[in-house]
Amino acid sequence: MGTSDSDDKHDYGSAREKFLGLSLESTRKSYYPQLQAQLEAARRNERQLRLLTDNLPARISYVDASERYVFVNRAYGEAFGLDCSQIVGQYVRNILAPEDYARVAVQLREVLTGNSVRFETFFIGWQDGSPRWFEANYVPDMDSHQKVAGFYALMIDITEQKRAQEEKASLEAKLRQAEKMESLGTLSGGIAHDFNNLLMCIQGRASLMAMDLEPGHPLLEHTRAIEEYVRSATQLTRQLLGFARGGKYEVKPIDMNPVMLNSAQMFGRTRKELRIHTRCSPQPPIVEADQGQIEQVLLNMYVNAWQAMPDGGDLFLETKVVRLDERYCAPYRVKSGMFVNMSVTDTGIGMDDVTRSRIFDPFFTTKEKSRGVGLGLASAYGIIRNHGGMITVYSESGHGATFNIYLPLSSREAGQEVSAMTTLVKGSETILLVDDEDIIVDVGRAMLEKLGYTVLVARNGLEAIETASRMKTEICLVILDLIMPGMDGGKTFDGLRRACPDMPVLLSSGYAMNGHADQIMRRGCNGFIQKPFTIAELSQKIAGILLAHSS
Repeated sequence: MGTSDSDDKHDYGSAREKFLGLSLESTRKSYYPQLQAQLEAARRNERQLRLLTDNLPARISYVDASERYVFVNRAYGEAFGLDCSQIVGQYVRNILAPEDYARVAVQLREVLTGNSVRFETFFIGWQDGSPRWFEANYVPDMDSHQKVAGFYALMIDITEQKRAQEEKASLEAKLRQAEKMESLGTLSGGIAHDFNNLLMCIQGRASLMAMDLEPGHPLLEHTRAIEEYVRSATQLTRQLLGFARGGKYEVKPIDMNPVMLNSAQMFGRTRKELRIHTRCSPQPPIVEADQGQIEQVLLNMYVNAWQAMPDGGDLFLETKVVRLDERYCAPYRVKSGMFVNMSVTDTGIGMDDVTRSRIFDPFFTTKEKSRGVGLGLASAYGIIRNHGGMITVYSESGHGATFNIYLPLSSREAGQEVSAMTTLVKGSETILLVDDEDIIVDVGRAMLEKLGYTVLVARNGLEAIETASRMKTEICLVILDLIMPGMDGGKTFDGLRRACPDMPVLLSSGYAMNGHADQIMRRGCNGFIQKPFTIAELSQKIAGILLAHSS
């Protein structure tokens, strides 16, 4: 019995399937373990890559050519408050804030053309809402046809570095400003010293003329006018000395609450268009300062605020006691500790960055030339610096300005003002006048002789010590200039004390009684007189010292 064609085909099909099955089984047995191992290795590599990228201190992502996220690490997702799975598959423009996307759009286009890009930028759309700076690296990923398949992005947070750089730059700027102001202060002090000597001569000659004139003499009016002009000129030198080193005059504990209130009340009487608001510290804000100079500082601040409010406005004044740390004080070269803070805030036109950076420069002004030069705030800056304090300013154009004055808090109690006597007192003793300036010697000798004293002159420190040593008992007082070439007033005073321990000394200077002069006073000097002085003031100083020495 023969077989049919259909049976043959069935047998062939079965054999073929069996063969294929055996082949597949053989292939599976041969290659499956290898494929399994490769798959497991790939999974292990993926886990390791994920572990590595998730623990790096950077935001890492892979973006395809259509700007769609393919991979992001955990730090990238956490920055947006999202899980990585919520970002993968999304377009970059849908994840970044619009302004952040606009800021990196140029770099995105650049990397997708096949160029690596490295740049710094900041983002504001992170989860915490605060601006963050990043150093970003975009590296293109090329396929086998050298076309851009996407790019890798690595972003490192450099916010703290940026902040440190900004703080360093700010500190350097403040130090440069302090050094510049110190140099200008030295220059101003030298000018003021010489100017004071000239004023001393004018004042002295006017006083001598007045003493020789009978009451009612027509020239008396002119001498009084000259003395008035000298007093006005002295205010200018006080501003220069206030800006310079050594601009304090009579330093004593003062309570800043009444000083601020009284000065504000006086200023407000002539500025009715201003509404003045005051707030006083409950703790007595006592500072050791020259009250006249501090009042001058406040007046300069008030005038500056008034000029910033031509149509009127509000002036807010406040005193309080604060503690400032070393980090805050270091840029101003001031020791940290407790301070009295006086703030002056106006609602005026404010200042731009350029104006604010130059506001304390001498002779800088935003006013027309016909309205004067800008010595006011420069003088205020110098006065506060000379008192161991500092001034800061905050302002924006159109939003007013706030000046903060800081002076070291004193533990002493504020004293009471005592009026000075102006009666002319004469004498007959012998006085040694020590000064290197011929014009001062001439007028000083004339004033002393007019008062009845016998005058000896020494042109320098060595000559003064030699004269005092030789005529110990004859000399009743030495009037000693502070600033002299070679042996200055301090060294001369020490030499006089060694040669004649009991000889009284009156220190005289165009500078003020602080710094060098204050040190000499602490070493036992009997008195100090500020140039320019009148003959009446000189007579009072001499009489007071001689009286105290004889008792």
